[in-house]
Amino acid sequence: MIKAIAMDMDGTLLNSNDEIMPQTKQTLIALEKQGVRLVLSSGRSYRRLMKYAKELEMDRYGGYLVEVNGIALYDMKQDQRKRLASFSLSECKDLFAYFKNKGMEVIGNMDDGLLCYMTEEIYEYKKHYRKEHKIPKDFPWTAGAFSVLSDMREGYPHQRYIQDESEIDVIFNKICVTHFDSQRVAAIMEQAKHDFKDSYWLGLTTKRWLEVMPKGVTKASGLSAFCDASGITFDEILAFGDGENDIAMLDACGKAVAMENALDSVKKHADFVSATNNDEGIAKGIAYFREEFICD
Repeated sequence: MIKAIAMDMDGTLLNSNDEIMPQTKQTLIALEKQGVRLVLSSGRSYRRLMKYAKELEMDRYGGYLVEVNGIALYDMKQDQRKRLASFSLSECKDLFAYFKNKGMEVIGNMDDGLLCYMTEEIYEYKKHYRKEHKIPKDFPWTAGAFSVLSDMREGYPHQRYIQDESEIDVIFNKICVTHFDSQRVAAIMEQAKHDFKDSYWLGLTTKRWLEVMPKGVTKASGLSAFCDASGITFDEILAFGDGENDIAMLDACGKAVAMENALDSVKKHADFVSATNNDEGIAKGIAYFREEFICD
């Protein structure tokens, strides 16, 4: 039986306009009213999850946030946050230097800010991109998982560009690595996996977006903390995802759904492939497993 639904955000619960689709929203709230718990399990921090959690009334119905791929667990009803893991400062500096020296754009994520680095090659590419797409001058230069330029100021109001790892004076929740050439990102990931062995978790959330986490930190480890807090077991969770940072969660949960827009490497881990995030993929995945729900 399904007692909880764990969902990735970008490319899964959210459509391309960062919105929850109407049928999906209606379906999820209806299930909450019947006793099903919701978990937003994302690479985002709580600051970038909170408005969606409140839109789904998760503070009313006892929902949880698994933040930054398992770094922290947020209890919406109790308004309590528990940090589960962390990099060390030296690890942050070493990883930043490694990817910087590979010619990549590197972004260190904190709870409310970003430290960013980009090469001259990437800067020139973005200059051309901004001009071609008539992007306003005050728009940030930082990349996102789905675009070479992304405005994340609402969730990360403190953004700073640095040139050297010696400038790092904070501990990151995660490190994101990107380049406008997706083949280069894939090659760098394989090289990094070889160089770092099993020291960290590395995976693609999109073809151009590599994320690095402390060893042992995954959405599954974050969900384990949710299970401890709620009394719900992994077998009683239906999970949805589209990126490689969702694989551990999909493997751990009783039922797993990949979105149609998911990476091929992710679809292999799903019991069902639903529609895209722009076509009510969550609602359709829930409908597929409807008979598995035992509600209060």
